[in-house]
This record gives sequence, structure tokens and C-alpha cells, in this order.
Amino acid sequence: MTGEDVRQTLAKNIKKFRAQKGFSQAQLAEKADISLPFMSSIEQSSKWPYPDTLAQIAAALEVDVSDLFSTGKNDAKNHQQTIEIMKALVENQKKALDEFGEKYLK
Repeated sequence: MTGEDVRQTLAKNIKKFRAQKGFSQAQLAEKADISLPFMSSIEQSSKWPYPDTLAQIAAALEVDVSDLFSTGKNDAKNHQQTIEIMKALVENQKKALDEFGEKYLK
């Protein structure tokens, strides 16, 4: 599964769970304490949320974070894949913060 596939799966699942709850994008954004434009970008699979934002979205939808990445296939494999995705997100976040610090906080 490519990064693009993962983003599209995430977007699809957020939309699905949001519809099941009867939430508008604005309602979900408010419940997850994120901006509506950012929520829209996540659902359009054009932006990646940070791990803490994923947790906020999952909590607002009352699902596990791993459910946001579910492909409906082998749950054990899906769970492990979610862990790997989260590790990659945290590593990329750390790298971006290090680069920011090097550039702007000298």
C-alpha cells in the first residue's frame, strides 16, 4: 500500500464514520478541535494529520485510530500496518521539527 493509498483510505474512512454519526464536516472539526479547512484537506486526502490529530478525530468519531486505516481486510495485518504508519508519521514530524529548528532557531 502506497502513501497515497493510505491517505485515500484514511479520507474514505473518516467520511464513512462521519456519515454514520450524522456529523457534518464542521461538526466533526469542532468535536475534534481542529479547523474546518484542515478537516476538509484531510478528507480530500491532500493533507496528513499529526498523530495527536488522528487521535482527536478517532475520539470524536468514537472509533480506534486503527479503524481510520482499515481496509476491511485481515484485522491483525491492518493493526500492524497502522502501527507502522504511526511510527512513520512521528518520525517525519520529528524530522520536520529538527529541520525547522536548524533553520529558524539558531
